[in-house]
Order: sequence, then structure tokens, then C-alpha cells
Amino acid sequence: MANGKSALDVCTPSLTPVTNAKLDNGKRDKGSLNEGVENVEYTLKPTTRAYASTARLNLQHYLWKDQTGYLLHPSIPLSGIENLKIADVGTGTGIWLLDLARTLPPTAQLDGFDIDISDCPPEQWLPRNVRMRHLDALGEIPEHLAGKYDIVQLRLFQVVVKDNDPGPLLRNMVKMLKPGGHLQWGEYDMTTHTTIKASPSLSTTALDAIPAFVQGFKKRDGRVGVQNWIPHLPQTFLTHSLTHTTSTRHATAPPYLPSQLDIYLLTYEELAAKTFDPMPGGHGDRLRELVVAAGGGGPEGRRVGDGSRMGSS
Repeated sequence: MANGKSALDVCTPSLTPVTNAKLDNGKRDKGSLNEGVENVEYTLKPTTRAYASTARLNLQHYLWKDQTGYLLHPSIPLSGIENLKIADVGTGTGIWLLDLARTLPPTAQLDGFDIDISDCPPEQWLPRNVRMRHLDALGEIPEHLAGKYDIVQLRLFQVVVKDNDPGPLLRNMVKMLKPGGHLQWGEYDMTTHTTIKASPSLSTTALDAIPAFVQGFKKRDGRVGVQNWIPHLPQTFLTHSLTHTTSTRHATAPPYLPSQLDIYLLTYEELAAKTFDPMPGGHGDRLRELVVAAGGGGPEGRRVGDGSRMGSS
């Protein structure tokens, strides 16, 4: 049996593969970190209506957990690890870390990292073993974080990964792992996008137009446009000192499709404000028009859904 492990978990109508991988003992990726990578800011999160963004993140978390049935992939062992240390990179509101903290002993240390931690609860409201810290996941990883964590979790970095290449980000995550540690990575796989209707007569013209509209652009930094690296994460793990990759895909159950569509539309609304509004040509307004049209309103608006797969590795 090899010394490293990894797992991927994916959900079909709207959740992608989730992958869990283990770092091979004694093997450290020797590739240079962040070569040619600029510091980045989030592509999502508009400057206004931040409450809608945080509500989306929290709803997204609970739907993801309901569809996968876990917070940590079952292949990741928790027993027998003294002073367990877990990092949640791209923690957002901190909801995944806070949910997990309730299931672990107080001796476990849980650290949330994000380039912007303003959406997290204030420090005085956090459990004693939970901390939130600033970190640019694509920047140089500080030496005091190198080889520190038994488990590193990250999710939904599709709009952060640049030029269709998750390698720089993955190398940074591997650097944070202890030898033999586990990496869990979850994404929506938009290459599996399908529109699901409760009735064949329902019109989904606007909903179908959204991914085509977005894929028609490629922002200067390469974060908007075709992103087909997600289905290949398990293979990418194997080239970065990770072994025993487990990949799981999940389909959104029909009762959850309306809520999943809400998340989908809110995400594109944020993308319009943050990414497309700064572009000339009114592209942000056009994307918002499609979002409003796809949201419908009335009973018909709750009878269609996005069928992208969710998964973890």
C-alpha cells in the first residue's frame, strides 16, 4: 500500500467531484511555488449586497453536505491522530470549519484561511480551537504553515484557478500538508451542466444561455472562460506526490433542484457585478438580464434546475 492518499467527491445535478488525496510520506513536491502567478482577488463577491453572497455560501454548504452525506470524505481517518490539525482554504464564511468543529474534540486545531475573512464571525464568537487567518492561496505559502496540517480542505476554486491550470494552487496545498496527510478538494463540474425540467413544455432559453454567455469570455487573468481541469483532478493529484485518490460524484436529488438553481443564479449575479461590470460593453447588465429571466418567478420558475455534477477528490 502506498503512503499517500487522495479522494474526490462529485454531485450530479449541481455538485461536482470531491477528491480526497493523501500526501506520500517523505515525498515533497519539488516544483517551484507560484512561478509566474500574480496575487489575485476573488472573482466573485460583489462590492454591494454582501449579505446575499454570504447567504449563498451558507446555503451552498448545507446543500453540499446533504447531497454528499459528510463533511470529510469517509476515506479520511480521524482516529489515532494526536493534536489533529485541519486547514480550510478559501473558508468563506467559515461555515464548513464551524460545522466540523462540533464533531471533533477540543484538542483538534481548525484553521480557516481566506484572502478576505470579513465574512467570517468575529474572533470572540469562535470556538477556542477555531481560528480565521488571511492567506492568498496562490501566493507564497509562509514557512510556518509548511508541513503543518493533517488535513487540508478546499472547495469551489473554479473562478480562482487561472489559465485552466490548478497546478500552482495544488502545489501550495501540498506544501501545507504533513507527510501522509490528506487533501480534500470539491468542485462543481460545469462540463456536466444540463438543464432539468419538471415538464417538457417549460422554456429554459435564458437558463441555457447563461453558461454559453460566460464561456464566451476569457478574462485577462484566465479565470473566465473554459475550465475543463476539474474532471482531471484525480490524475493531476498523482503528479503532485498524492496517492490513493478517491473520486466521488453526486447528483442533486430532484427536491433540492430549486434550491440548487438559486445558488447557481446567485453565483452568476455575483460574477456579473465583480467580473463583467468592469469590462466595457455592458456585459454585466446582459448577464443580469439572463439571470432574472432564468429565475422566472411564479410557479414555473421553481420547476427547472441546473444539473451540473458536484464532486470531491
